[in-house]
Amino acid sequence: MGVGEFLRESKRILKLATKPTRGEMWSSTKISLLAMVLVGLLSFIIQVLMVALTAGWTGT
Repeated sequence: MGVGEFLRESKRILKLATKPTRGEMWSSTKISLLAMVLVGLLSFIIQVLMVALTAGWTGT
């Protein structure tokens, strides 16, 4: 794929692209926020478990 073909394809895609509606944008925002909360919660749970499991270990 040459540069010229890439530019033509990019122009074609941009012509077909539409701006998302308010509802679509809100749905995407909710899904993204939910995913961030779930990843953060999972990370927190793993950290708490690791601290609890390694509490009695001594570093030598």
